[in-house]
Amino acid sequence: MRLALILIALIASPALAMDIPPEPPTHEKPTFEPPTTPPTTPPTTPPPSTPEEPDDPRDEPIVVKPKPAPVSCPKVKCVTDENGVRRAMFTADVQPDMYYLGRNFCATAPKDVEVTACCLAKPDDTYQILYNVQVSKKAHWKATQFCTCVLELD
Repeated sequence: MRLALILIALIASPALAMDIPPEPPTHEKPTFEPPTTPPTTPPTTPPPSTPEEPDDPRDEPIVVKPKPAPVSCPKVKCVTDENGVRRAMFTADVQPDMYYLGRNFCATAPKDVEVTACCLAKPDDTYQILYNVQVSKKAHWKATQFCTCVLELD
């Protein structure tokens, strides 16, 4: 019985599957009215006059604006004393429990010069580290740890 039903369904399926195309849609073409343009009036005020430009722009004095001082810049300064011992000196705005991170930075910083790392806080909760000399990647990593903790961004 099942076999007979399957055979009938297979034979009848092409007849039921015939697709009759739908009628094409009918639509009206829209019409648009042109927009009305406002009447053009001449300008009532004359255009501003341009100031005379100097003949030689090099005659004008160049004014250089100084950079504003950073608002808060916790620093660590690495110096070598007369006995050859490397010391880390901190500004007053560095918490005493962050001294070990500054000493870690000084241990990886260049030994032959005085190195300063300044942690400059930016308004978007990020920071920038300013160095007075170029430091290695390892020293930069240690300074990053120091600045993150000092500026409480961790």
